[in-house]
Amino acid sequence: MVAKAFFMLFVVMDPPGNVPIFIAITKGMSREERKRELGSAVLVAAILLFTFAFLGKAILFALNIELASFKVAGGILLMFIALDILGGGASERKLRATAGVGAVPMGTPLLAGPGAITTVMTILQSFSDIVVLLAIAAAIFATWLVLSLSEQIYRILGEKGSSVLSKVIAIIVAAIAVQFIADGLCGLFPVLNG
Repeated sequence: MVAKAFFMLFVVMDPPGNVPIFIAITKGMSREERKRELGSAVLVAAILLFTFAFLGKAILFALNIELASFKVAGGILLMFIALDILGGGASERKLRATAGVGAVPMGTPLLAGPGAITTVMTILQSFSDIVVLLAIAAAIFATWLVLSLSEQIYRILGEKGSSVLSKVIAIIVAAIAVQFIADGLCGLFPVLNG
């Protein structure tokens, strides 16, 4: 169960697809500066995801939002993110290397953006809290590991390989989005379950 929740979150966070972006925004930085920006990115992503893991249910309750509605909205949002990646939007952003790029845009919205937050909120309803917390911790660690090896990965994959990998991940994100929407519609309209 942890593996399934981890995989869903890791795919949405898309560290392999963010390798070219991380290299671009930290170009010209020293190894220590790059390491510091990576630390900031992972810390910001972790804080956001754990915050929503702990407070997500309370937020939905306070706003009187049904989980099924959130699943449909989250699925639609994930679909837009997948389409953006497939269209090349994520890789074509013009980002400059400046101090603080680890927190924004890397930590959020690229790693812990609306898609990852939506995924956390949705998997909270399907898995136990401890499974979700372990999945977040594992996804954060895996993201740190992938991005810390970004130069080596980019050297092996090249620009085209990174682009292809990002597109494949986008298709998986689109499939997750369809599942979220289907689950949400079944929750809103129980007659669809029959």
